[in-house]
Amino acid sequence: MEELFDEIIEEAKSTKSKPKLLVIVDADPRTNPRAAEALRMAGGVSVWGQVAISVVLRNAAARALGAGAEELLDGKMFGQFVPMVRESGGQVYLMPDAGAMEVVDTGELLGNVLKEPDFATLTAKFDYVMRF
Repeated sequence: MEELFDEIIEEAKSTKSKPKLLVIVDADPRTNPRAAEALRMAGGVSVWGQVAISVVLRNAAARALGAGAEELLDGKMFGQFVPMVRESGGQVYLMPDAGAMEVVDTGELLGNVLKEPDFATLTAKFDYVMRF
């Protein structure tokens, strides 16, 4: 009986999915270094492989994927850590405001834009949510 219990425990451990973390970034990268720090944290944790991470760049934070992003506060981090999230299987979603919409690359907008109802649905699918 004990062997069967151990086998069930091992199977449960092996099929257990990773905890899911959604990082929501509202900070304006033109004036607030928290946007870059949030992406640095998400990129670093995503390569660890123990947590499934996705990111939502809301409003002005979407400028992190726009023209001239490298010139923003800690702008080098955007080009470095966004790919790390994606390469680890995470998504980087956008909810740009009108100003950010003008500078975000159209390729980034295709397939990555969330509307408010979709954002609420997406958020409910994650175990943890962090907001910056």
